[in-house]
Amino acid sequence: MVFIGERCYKLHRMMFIFMGLWPYQKPFIWRIQAVIFFMIFCGCFLFQFTPFLTTTCDIDCILKRYCYISICLVYLMSYYCFYFNSEMIKHALEHVQLDWKMFENSDAIKILEDYLHDSYILALCACAFLFTGMFTFLTVECGPVIFDVIIPINETRPRTVEIDLETFIDKDKYFFVYIVEELLGLGTGLCTVVTTGTFLNMIGKHCCATYKIASCLIQNTVIVHTLQIPIDQKIQFMHRSICLSVYIHRRTMELINHLVVSLDLWYLPLLALAVLSLSCFLFRLYNAIMRFNDYYDIFVSSSLLNGYLLFTFLANFYGQAYTEHSIELIESTYNSLWYLAPLPIQKLFLIMQRSVKSHKIVMGGLFTLSIEGFSTLITSAVSYFTVIHAMHS
Repeated sequence: MVFIGERCYKLHRMMFIFMGLWPYQKPFIWRIQAVIFFMIFCGCFLFQFTPFLTTTCDIDCILKRYCYISICLVYLMSYYCFYFNSEMIKHALEHVQLDWKMFENSDAIKILEDYLHDSYILALCACAFLFTGMFTFLTVECGPVIFDVIIPINETRPRTVEIDLETFIDKDKYFFVYIVEELLGLGTGLCTVVTTGTFLNMIGKHCCATYKIASCLIQNTVIVHTLQIPIDQKIQFMHRSICLSVYIHRRTMELINHLVVSLDLWYLPLLALAVLSLSCFLFRLYNAIMRFNDYYDIFVSSSLLNGYLLFTFLANFYGQAYTEHSIELIESTYNSLWYLAPLPIQKLFLIMQRSVKSHKIVMGGLFTLSIEGFSTLITSAVSYFTVIHAMHS
């Protein structure tokens, strides 16, 4: 893919290639990467269930393990959602490429660059947060080993891992095996979420930019300058601007509809999983605060909850931004000087005002990505939390 905006997509392409999700790479290497990541995800998922065979658990232990099991399921479904929808990725990239070529020699390219710059900054921040978080997590997990070297004592400090894994080998003797396994599962999963999430954000930002371009075309259709053009040229120019804006608006809606249809089968289970997981995170944090004897558990619980809330909020926030951009075309038609245009152009404006509607991202026909959807998600999670708390009491 060679087009003017390719330099801004290098980071996304590198992340997709690293994760084995880039649809243009060699099929053999692609399959090898998919098998490796499948083994990592399944190994991490399986070894979180084996502790139920070797130890007895109370409700607090079960909920703690379920938190990490649900996170592992999110990683697994996010990865294979994109792996089995490689054609969807191709279609989205080709759509973006065509848009850049369409506006290559116009002022609209500045709008595309501004919106793409925002998504690029978010991707860089997500990658920086990923590496910083992984380094911090590794430092905390290896804290007893580090303190044994720096400040040795007469006995070895207890070594534990946050995620309860059971590989049927001695945890004290093979502590670093558990650390490597934990880091592989966590690192691969976070890379998957960052790669897929930033890609969807980039596509969403691009769609917002094209909606903005369509709105600008409508705003510049009937202005003082265009009203001074001779009548024949005036009607031709205005008709061409209106047709181009409607074409851009329709293409953008078709892209989002194609993405939603491709992801619906995977994201509906993720939605149900998100509600249950969020309620379990709330209950785990509640228990940690009520006991107030393990500051590390409080820190981990609050970090998991905040990260989960941040991820869901950003998804709904950008969904809300997309919906607001989709109705800018309607606002532009009302705010323009359409009543001064020739009669045929006025009729087109009236048709647009009646026919153009806001476009919302609805997953599975049930959940709308919006600020209201985020509040509904939180309300549902709190309701499940109260049920779990009542059963536990």
